[in-house]
Amino acid sequence: MNYIVFDLEFNMFFKFKEGDSANKELKSEIIQIGAVKLNDRLETVSTFNMMIKPEVYRRINPYVKKKTNITSVKIAQGTPFREGIEHFRSWAAEDWVLCSWGQDDILGLRENCRYFGINSLTFDQFIDVQRIYMRQRNLTNQPSLENSVEELEIQALTPFHDALSDAVYTAEIFGKIYDFSDGTIVNWGKTQEEDEQEIAALKQVIAETVLRCPDCDQIIPKKKEIKKGKKYFAFGDCPKCKHPVRIASKIVRKNGEYKIESKNVVYQPQE
Repeated sequence: MNYIVFDLEFNMFFKFKEGDSANKELKSEIIQIGAVKLNDRLETVSTFNMMIKPEVYRRINPYVKKKTNITSVKIAQGTPFREGIEHFRSWAAEDWVLCSWGQDDILGLRENCRYFGINSLTFDQFIDVQRIYMRQRNLTNQPSLENSVEELEIQALTPFHDALSDAVYTAEIFGKIYDFSDGTIVNWGKTQEEDEQEIAALKQVIAETVLRCPDCDQIIPKKKEIKKGKKYFAFGDCPKCKHPVRIASKIVRKNGEYKIESKNVVYQPQE
């Protein structure tokens, strides 16, 4: 079995001129793929590093440029995503497990594959290295890769926020903490699809949450409603207490289950 420890760098929307708008189907576009292949003894077999030429967000977001030192010129000379993914898949070979620091990169990889119509990658075997690290150290807040490298006294010889560098650091952490225990490898693709179905179902009912005055508990007619992803807001005026009321509802996950949490508050209209 090969462990493919990977990291990605992304470009995203930035309004460079009037009329520019983000693509709703692709929030972040991959511009660099870095990976380390480890064998079943967690020894480094080879590395992979490729700049990806974007098709949607072709100019570098200034924040991304500052963070990664990747320029528009550099990505313009990169490999198109579809071709790059096939190179990556061929390099990964057979019987492999994807590993990354947290789930942002695998989420982004899946989103890009879906957008560009690529089905050659599977997500049925995945290891979240950050989660293992957090469990072993009893952490509740997600630690950064940089802090974890420092904590484990790993030499930082190359800059962070480069896909290959971050993949190498993640692989070093992985080698120090992985214990081959059962349950570490998960079918991430199946779990993600189940989560998305559950969230979609809750999104259908979140607007049914009742707006109540937090002072008199009277139900208030909704004057305005706003939906933002997994969040919902409604506004109204309490006829008895004579003040504006807002309800904020959101879909959260606790103890492995998704549910809706709501809070009614009196607010100032300018908030």
